[in-house]
Amino acid sequence: MRNYFYAYHGPKNKDNFDFKKGYGVSGEKTLKKVKVGDFVFIIQNLNKSFYELCGLYEIVKIQDTKVGKLRYRVELRDLSNLDNLIQLDEQELSKLLPKATGDKRRSNFQRHFCKQNYSFQRPLDNEVISILKSLLPKKNQLQEHLDDFDEQVKEALNSSKEAREERLRKSSKKPEKLTVTTTFFKRNPDVVAEALIRANGVCQGCNQPAPFIRRKDGTPYLEVHHKIKLANGGDDTVENTIALCPNCHREEHFG
Repeated sequence: MRNYFYAYHGPKNKDNFDFKKGYGVSGEKTLKKVKVGDFVFIIQNLNKSFYELCGLYEIVKIQDTKVGKLRYRVELRDLSNLDNLIQLDEQELSKLLPKATGDKRRSNFQRHFCKQNYSFQRPLDNEVISILKSLLPKKNQLQEHLDDFDEQVKEALNSSKEAREERLRKSSKKPEKLTVTTTFFKRNPDVVAEALIRANGVCQGCNQPAPFIRRKDGTPYLEVHHKIKLANGGDDTVENTIALCPNCHREEHFG
């Protein structure tokens, strides 16, 4: 299970948060509950007059640089791609957020967030996650599904073989259809995960290694192909799939 955290970029910083530089923390203890693949909302307050949501990020690496006060560096991937930071309505969010304990002189929003040295201390609960996500620009339905599916495949790859096989036994062989502007099949992420693991980085068409490594997660790039197309009534099962390099995949469709 991947958790969501928040981290605070406070007035001790002179510039807006820059995810490309990562997020620095002073002690390893701060990150004891955090792992690669978790998510973090960054909230900043540079001038003490208002708060801003910098975005939602995936944690892609945690390393000890052994340099400086903030020696531990959390490297991030930007998931929200905001054109501008989102100014937060502290009063309204204080009403929406569940009541938090702490100094009653501070707003409910401030008791939830914006505490120095409180970044990454505990995972956010689902209600808080939902409220923060609602502040981000909405994606179109198709893109949102594709992004969600990529995340589900990643989780399927990281789960145990036994867990995947159990889900596969219980899953429908016919995928659910979702209609937006076009119709596409809602594929089973465990089928994709099993096909990729079975291929072990080697194209099952030409028997050559995957042509490149994915920049975002370091895995071999192969595409999972249904031998009998889903559109032609094929099953969304491991038995009906092979993992192919892009060239072989295109050949299957257009050769």
